Amino acid sequence: MNKPPNVEQVGPQARIQAELLRLETQKREFWVLIIFAGLVLILGFLTFFFPHRFWYDGGLHINLSPQVLFVIMVATVLASLFYVRRDIEVRGLRLVNLYQYMTSQEKQANSMIDAVTNVFTRGFLRDLLEGEISRAERTNRPLALIMCDLNNFKQVNDRYGHLMGDYVLSQIATILKSCVRGSDCVVRYGGDEFLVLLPETDQAGGEVVRQRVHQKVAEWDLSNRVGDLPISVSLGLYLHVTGQTAEKDVAEVDARMYAEKLAGKRAALSNISNTSSLPQ
Repeated sequence: MNKPPNVEQVGPQARIQAELLRLETQKREFWVLIIFAGLVLILGFLTFFFPHRFWYDGGLHINLSPQVLFVIMVATVLASLFYVRRDIEVRGLRLVNLYQYMTSQEKQANSMIDAVTNVFTRGFLRDLLEGEISRAERTNRPLALIMCDLNNFKQVNDRYGHLMGDYVLSQIATILKSCVRGSDCVVRYGGDEFLVLLPETDQAGGEVVRQRVHQKVAEWDLSNRVGDLPISVSLGLYLHVTGQTAEKDVAEVDARMYAEKLAGKRAALSNISNTSSLPQ
């Protein structure tokens, strides 16, 4: 069986891992130096106590005795080893700290983005919404919120499984992102609920987005119908009131979404009742 080709890893973390591997190689080379230094120490010890067995005529053709020369050599080797070891340890510690920091940053970034829908997670909502509220009140600009809930989503999961449910969620999230600006934020608030933050958007602008989402979802449902289950959304629109908390804003827009959902159910029941009462 052919082995799959090696895939080269890219990015800062891959480079740091490669550098850590190189440091491990340097540590092995460092032990080679230690062995070499040990041999020099042994040789220096023997020549220091038995100079006539290792030197001809009792010395070299320099003005230093063999004992002093080997002491200098040993001291030089030991100093070099100490410097190299210290440099490797310092560089390794810095790289490990940097790798741990980047890993924690990556985990934090992953916790901000929902894996299924590729939009912000609810855990990041509080900081995100409070930041937008602060900016809206500081600049005296409007801030609109839209809560989106999928209709018939439970039936999709029950009949066709959670993989199909995840597909529908990802499609609705894509539609929501396509209906807003780059400065707007889409957050997965719950299982099948999304919260859209629209900075510097008034009631009229929020209504435009709301109608656009309804239209886009209806168009998607016509060409991507999940069995015999029509997929639609209920959308609540609310404008932030100065001095109001983020929790209150979410509660208000959530209430408006449920009001629209209830109105849609009543309209559907009314249509069924009217159809059944028609003469055959």
